[in-house]
Amino acid sequence: MTWVAIARKDFEDVVRSRMVWGIIGVFLVLMGIVTLGASSQIEDPAATDVISFFTNVGGQLFVPIIALVVGYMAIAGERQSGSLRILFGLSHNRRDVLLGKLASRTGVIAAATLVACAFTAVLMLALFGSLPVGTVLAFVALTLLLGAAFTAIAVGVSATAATRARAMGGAIGSYILFTLLWHPLVAGLHYLLEGDLVGLEAPGWYLFALRLNPLEAYRQAMSLLVDGYVPALVGWETIVEDVPQGAFQQGALAVSDRVAGDLPFYLSEWFAAVVLAVWIVVPVAIGYRRFQRADLN
Repeated sequence: MTWVAIARKDFEDVVRSRMVWGIIGVFLVLMGIVTLGASSQIEDPAATDVISFFTNVGGQLFVPIIALVVGYMAIAGERQSGSLRILFGLSHNRRDVLLGKLASRTGVIAAATLVACAFTAVLMLALFGSLPVGTVLAFVALTLLLGAAFTAIAVGVSATAATRARAMGGAIGSYILFTLLWHPLVAGLHYLLEGDLVGLEAPGWYLFALRLNPLEAYRQAMSLLVDGYVPALVGWETIVEDVPQGAFQQGALAVSDRVAGDLPFYLSEWFAAVVLAVWIVVPVAIGYRRFQRADLN
C-alpha cells in the first residue's frame, strides 16, 4: 500500500520539526506553572479540576492550533514547491498522497496529545496521589479525537488550496469560525426563527447546533465528564444570549441545567465523539474531491 510509505516518510520529516516540539515544550511548561498556581488557590481541589483546566487551555487552544499548524502545509506546501510531481512519478496517486499525509499528521498530533495528557496525569498524581482512571481514559480519548478532527480539517484545507498562503488562511479562518463566529451565528439563527434571544432554558436544537462545532462538542462532553461547567475560550453566552451575568461564574450554563428533563441522546457525552468523527471524515472527503479535480501543472 503506497500511502503507508508516504505516511512513514512524512511522519519522520514532521517529527524532526523543532518548531512543533518547541511549541509543545513551551505549552507544557506554562501549563504546569499555571496549574500548580491555580491549584494552590482552589480550596479542596480535585483531579477533575486539572482536567477542566486542560480542557479550557489545552483542548480549546493548544491541541487545535498545533493540529492546524502541522496539517495546513501537508499538501499545499508540496504542491507549491513541485514536490508532488516527484511523488506522482513514483507511482503514487492522489488518494495515496492524501491518505498518507492525513495518517502521518494525525500520528504526530496523537503523539503530541498523548505527551500532553501524560503530563496532565503526572500532575494529578503529584497533586492528589491517585487518578480517576475511567475519567482520565475518557478525557484522553476525547482529546485524541479533537486533535484528529482538527488535523483532518487542516489536511482537507491543504488539499483544496493551491498555495501555502491560501492553506494558512483557511486554517486560521477555520479556527476563527469555531472560536469567535459559531456561537453568534447560531444565536442569530435562533433570533430569526424565534424572534428573541435564547435564555437559560434553551431548545434542544439550539444546543445541538452549538455542539456541531468540534470545540463546543469537546467542551460540553468534558463538562459532563467532570460534572462541572467548563467555560469556552470566548464567553459569548452573556453577550448573545439573554442570561444573567452571574450565570457564567455559577456554572448555570451547563447543558444539563439548560434542558428540561433528561438530556436527549444528541446532547449526551458519547455523541460528542460522533460529532468529532464527522469532522474527521467530511473535511477530508471534500478535500479529496477538490484535490482530484485540481490542475497541478
